Parts: sequence; C-alpha cells; structure tokens
Amino acid sequence: MVASVRAFRKQIRPIEAPEPLREAFEPANEPVHPGSKLLTEFWRAREAAGGFVVGRDVPSRALAKVLQNLALFEPVVCSTGVTDLRVRLAGDGLRLRFGRDVTGEKLSELFDHEEFDMHIAQTRIALNAGSPLFLRSELRHGSLVERRLEIVILPVWNRTRTERWILAGIFYFV
Repeated sequence: MVASVRAFRKQIRPIEAPEPLREAFEPANEPVHPGSKLLTEFWRAREAAGGFVVGRDVPSRALAKVLQNLALFEPVVCSTGVTDLRVRLAGDGLRLRFGRDVTGEKLSELFDHEEFDMHIAQTRIALNAGSPLFLRSELRHGSLVERRLEIVILPVWNRTRTERWILAGIFYFV
C-alpha cells in the first residue's frame, strides 16, 4: 500500500497558476458593436450641439440601453499633463473585467505598467484631439482568448464644464 501511494504521488504534478489576464488591442476606424454605435452617434450629436456634458447627457433615456456598459474617468492632472485616470463610475464592463467594483480607484492601480501606459496614451490622444477612439480588444490567458470586446473612448465635459473627462463604453461580443 505504501509503495502504491508513493508511486501515485510521483505522478501528481503541481497545479500551475494560470497566466495573468492580458489585453491585446487593435485600433479601429469606426465602431461595429451595436452598443458602441449607439453611444458614438449620441456623443457626436451632443458634441455638434455644444458638447457632451456629464449630468446632462449621461445618464439619459437615449443611453438607457448601454448605461451598464459605461465607465466615467476623471483625469489626474499635474504640470506635465494627464498622469492617471480615476474611475468615477464603473459599469458592468469594468466589473466583469476586474471582478469587483473599481469606483474610486486609479487606472495605475488596476493595470500593470505596460497596459497602463497603453491606456493613458490612448486617453491623451482622445483628450488632445477632442475626438472618439475605437479599440478592439481581446482578453487572453496566454494564447487562450477569454473575451472579445470593443472599447469606445470619448472626451466629455464634466458637470461644471471646466474639465474634459473620459467616458468609455465597454462592449463585449457574445
């Protein structure tokens, strides 16, 4: 019996921890997900009418179908510009990605250095250009694709119209 237990133990391999969840991005010219399209069309209409303003334009009935997919970010600014983003509103897209409510946290606390640098670079582009950015993304464990999604990054005005914030739409493909 002892010999068979020893032989069995030799056959057991330790459980390897899964590779960390990584995100791979690809820029896109226009959105393809229906929720991304709805959000982008509404944003463009509000921008043409003087600007998309938090508190006036979101939340709104026009965006009711996609509210759960939205995340609002306040830029953390210093003398060199935007250095981080604080999550002010975390919809289900962020909860699904991180497994918890991340409201109040900074992006630098949520992502590793490489992914954070990519996110902050995309944010700076959207803020400086004043135009939307569209990204297709895959969440991967190694080569295994866990989820595919589309991210819409939109510059918006804060409630007092004194700062440009970021409204992101995070839309998972089924």
